[in-house]
Amino acid sequence: MATTEQTQVHSPGKQALLDAALRLAADGRSISSLGLRELAREAELNPNTFYRHFRNMDALGLTLLRGIVAQLRTPIRTLRHDAAARAEQQLRQQNPAIDQVELELKRGRLVCAETVRLFLDYTLENADAVVVAMREMHGPSEVLRKEVRSMMNLFSIDQAEDIVELKLVSEQLAPPQVRHIAEMVSVNLFFQSLEYIAQPQRRDQVRQLAEEQIMMLFTGAAFLQAVGALRLPDTVD
Repeated sequence: MATTEQTQVHSPGKQALLDAALRLAADGRSISSLGLRELAREAELNPNTFYRHFRNMDALGLTLLRGIVAQLRTPIRTLRHDAAARAEQQLRQQNPAIDQVELELKRGRLVCAETVRLFLDYTLENADAVVVAMREMHGPSEVLRKEVRSMMNLFSIDQAEDIVELKLVSEQLAPPQVRHIAEMVSVNLFFQSLEYIAQPQRRDQVRQLAEEQIMMLFTGAAFLQAVGALRLPDTVD
């Protein structure tokens, strides 16, 4: 497991602009629609300060989106590896004779539950950033649309690599097939995070549904592969 993402500490002025942009965009606006003077006023800074930190609004949006990746990517991968080790030890202690298929399934479920919980807890703690990021997926800025897709892609690559390395699904699924499923999981989980944020009374239900969908995607794909009915491509671009 390796990732070079690190949480960046910004200067006070730059952070003030980022925080102000989040507050202004959280009410339903796109980042590119924010006015420079409006943003500076919200941040209580001179408008000229903006250009000391950002070339334009797209650059500010990129910093916001990459901050989500930097804050969440490494903790998720670390948790996934730690959870897999704990789960295997726990399952073998409960049943020393457990077969490999049952071990993979139960360990995968335990790791899935912990990973989903961490991801959704992060989105709740950083609700404005996540909501703004998902809005930019269909926003007017092509730069930010591409960055949101890239962000989801990074999470799916990490997930697929960890799943293969930790043997969390059947080895009948080739790495490229795991990657395609992970792409679906990543997109679904980001959209489910919006529901998790917006509906406090349904959070347990949303989390459980996310876990079940992930397990069904992977176990279903493994079954289809076993009977020769899986239609996922064999390679990833």
